[in-house]
Amino acid sequence: MTRAIRLTSTLVLGALFVVILLHLSFKAHVFELLSTGFAVSSLENSVASPWYAFLLHGIHFSSSESDLFVVIDLAADTRKFIDVNLVWYDVFTSPITLTALATLLTIIFYLLKAECRYRNQDRDVDKINNDVHNILTRLEVDSAPLHHKSPLAGLSHSIHDLSSHLARVKRHSESQIFQDKLTKLIDRHAYIDHIEVKLKQAELNQAKCGLLFIDLDGFKQVNDSFGHSFGDEILIQVALRLSKVVRQFGLEDTHPIYGLEQNLSRLGGDEFSIFIPTLPNPNLCTEIAQSILCDIERDFLLGNKLVKIGASIGIAVYPDSAATPNSLLQMADVAMYRAKSDGRGIFKVYSPEMGSKMRRYHYLLEELRLAIAAQSFYLSFQPIVHVEDCAIDYFEALIRWNHPIEGLIPPAEFIPIAEESNLILELGDWILLESCRQMSAWHNAGMKKVKISVNVSGIQLKHRKIFEWVNTALEKTGLPASALMLEITESTLIKASNETISQLQQCRDAGISVAIDDFGTGFSSLSTLADLPIDVIKIDKLFITQANSNPKYRKILNSISELGQQLELKVVAEGVEQIEQFELVKDLGISCVQGYLVSRPESSNNVGSKVLNGNVNHIAATGTSIWLPEHVG
Repeated sequence: MTRAIRLTSTLVLGALFVVILLHLSFKAHVFELLSTGFAVSSLENSVASPWYAFLLHGIHFSSSESDLFVVIDLAADTRKFIDVNLVWYDVFTSPITLTALATLLTIIFYLLKAECRYRNQDRDVDKINNDVHNILTRLEVDSAPLHHKSPLAGLSHSIHDLSSHLARVKRHSESQIFQDKLTKLIDRHAYIDHIEVKLKQAELNQAKCGLLFIDLDGFKQVNDSFGHSFGDEILIQVALRLSKVVRQFGLEDTHPIYGLEQNLSRLGGDEFSIFIPTLPNPNLCTEIAQSILCDIERDFLLGNKLVKIGASIGIAVYPDSAATPNSLLQMADVAMYRAKSDGRGIFKVYSPEMGSKMRRYHYLLEELRLAIAAQSFYLSFQPIVHVEDCAIDYFEALIRWNHPIEGLIPPAEFIPIAEESNLILELGDWILLESCRQMSAWHNAGMKKVKISVNVSGIQLKHRKIFEWVNTALEKTGLPASALMLEITESTLIKASNETISQLQQCRDAGISVAIDDFGTGFSSLSTLADLPIDVIKIDKLFITQANSNPKYRKILNSISELGQQLELKVVAEGVEQIEQFELVKDLGISCVQGYLVSRPESSNNVGSKVLNGNVNHIAATGTSIWLPEHVG
């Protein structure tokens, strides 16, 4: 609209300019012709007015026959007449007029050309507008309508909407780089970067900060029982509960661009962390930890199921525990592991003693890997004998680790590490094969009635198909199935799956014996005991050591002995170290004993020397040998 008005105004002004120019030029040339003698003094005339007379104000015209003349009044009765054609000829051949008209035509041509260009631009802008509008439609961007808009204004408005949308998408995309996809919390890397900034501020202000490392208890069982989608929903709900705790204690610190809470992170798996940027008093960490434990212990409702889990929390304080983000996180992790080992469902604050224990753990873990690769272990064998005649019933194979620098490292220290790292699988393969190989040699030497006992952990039961695993070792060594016994702790058997129980039953059907170790510590019911595929009950040494001084323990021992007889199970007393204990278990009818009173674990060479040398005839006749305790006549 503005452009049309501008063009019209220009044309009107141009026309007015032409009229004025022609008027002035016409008059000037009339007087010029008058002075040059082209005027006529007398003329038969009549008044006439050409069509353009209104443009030449103040000029009179007269006609004679078919010619038209300009009338010039010189005096009262004196007139001159000039031929209009002569005047117009001079006007239009005048350089000034020609220049002016050429200029005007040039301006008009330029304006018309500009108008065409503007019209082409409008068409292009309309096309771009349509394209941008289609893009906005496909992107589902709501664009506010712009009333009375020009094409360019509309395009500018659409581009602004598109730019705003792209900025939002860019922020969203960048935020997702630092965001855990499942819980929508920031991930470990963004969390550490945030902590680093906050620790620098704390250093300048000489302030303290706190960090909580949260690990869920029982989450793995939820995953195994209900599936990973169920576990994912648990993690989402845990994130929501932790977010509520962050708000409750005023710990919010939202990223100014991405809008993510920076003091709460999912580190990975079922591990979370909360950072406390300002620690006015040390009790704040423990208050927050206690609040988290209470929140996590509340029931989780998933569909029609109620699920209970817990949490173990480690706490580290800057700068007391560590001075860098990664170190602070590591120390809190160490404290969390201490909380788990001390019973779960609690929190622990990091102390240097914990750090020493963790360094020891990682050192032994690495050394254990090297020792397994180099097979730097050996077996010792502890005899289990009948109380009546001290005849050998079986040997328990016990692994020993003679470290090149530290010497003997007790199994109680390295076996838990092997189980936690799953190295027990490789180690257990070696133990089983080596035990069967050694027993096969003794079996061929005449000990046909003696078995070898091998301890099997819960990790092995879970990851190995027990019957196939054991059968492979028997085939490789040529040991009869009847000469092998598997020892499994009571707590492990109680939690064993139906598949594992079925595998153990296959082992029994093949002739392999199964013993339940540490009996009395796993709180198994009698019905559970009746259903388990076992042949031997090994009573935990706790009952043996307490029986002579505590009548209740003696009664429990007597009940277990009677229970074994009723269920036709062999009962073995572990940890017999005194003659009084030996006599007690004998009086209670317990058939076999194991302990330092009878013998400490011996090397295979010592076993061979004591059992085989000089007892060949007895072994050939009985299939076993006598192992007299050192302190029993």
